[in-house]
Amino acid sequence: MSISELKVGHLIDEAEKKLKEISETPRLDAEILLAKALGTNRFGLFTKYNEEAGEKAEKLFASFLARRMNFEPVAYITNEKEFFEDTFFVDQRVLIPRPESEFIVEKAANLLKNSEKAEVLDICCGSGCIGLSIKRATACRLTLADISVNALEVAKINAARLFPASTDISFIQSDLFGNISGKFDLITANPPYLSERDMENFVVKELKFEPENAFFGGKTGFEITEKILKSVHKFLKTGGHFITELGFEGTNFIDKNYDGIELSEIIKDYSGIDRAAMFKKI
Repeated sequence: MSISELKVGHLIDEAEKKLKEISETPRLDAEILLAKALGTNRFGLFTKYNEEAGEKAEKLFASFLARRMNFEPVAYITNEKEFFEDTFFVDQRVLIPRPESEFIVEKAANLLKNSEKAEVLDICCGSGCIGLSIKRATACRLTLADISVNALEVAKINAARLFPASTDISFIQSDLFGNISGKFDLITANPPYLSERDMENFVVKELKFEPENAFFGGKTGFEITEKILKSVHKFLKTGGHFITELGFEGTNFIDKNYDGIELSEIIKDYSGIDRAAMFKKI
């Protein structure tokens, strides 16, 4: 069979066999990568199942497949990751959005549902997925902050793509609250929270492609989160809230007595894992 005679379904089947060696979702990976090579989405892919892919798409798909077989995440190959209601641009400058982080967005949307133009700050913003998704749900005034200039560049790309006409999104390069001023109705964070031991045990294969500084939270993994918790009250309005994502053992490190804030809720994910903590300014 010549390269130009291979059909879409055959390419998916063969790629799935290869990807079983390295991926827990081999068929999904194959479908996403082939859809990207064909310039369509997964639904469009299924309508072409018995059609020839064409030489150009096959060559591009083969290059994508080679990268994936080297453990490169699908999201970096396609430069896309779905999160909440949107598709975000991602590359190796930022952590790939995880569905677990949507719990923060859902909680924020519920908190702000009756607020008019709430002031929201998303620190350690990375791609901007949490803050921009909160804006999608609440029409807030949003500030995105990150220590990484590279991450902020990606956040700006996403803001421009998702809210091209918006004038109420701002960006601040800041080491946590170092360059932040003013007070906010809501502050969110997905800080680095892996410990030294976690970095050795878990940051392998696909995770090696993601920025290390987005993972490493210190010796115990909680050091950066604790720094935030000790200062966040200074930047919250009275009655304002702070929501932070936690590591697997994050609740074990939380002190219930931080200045100016009180723990109001531990948010569990679909697996029953303590995924995030919410605090209220008192």
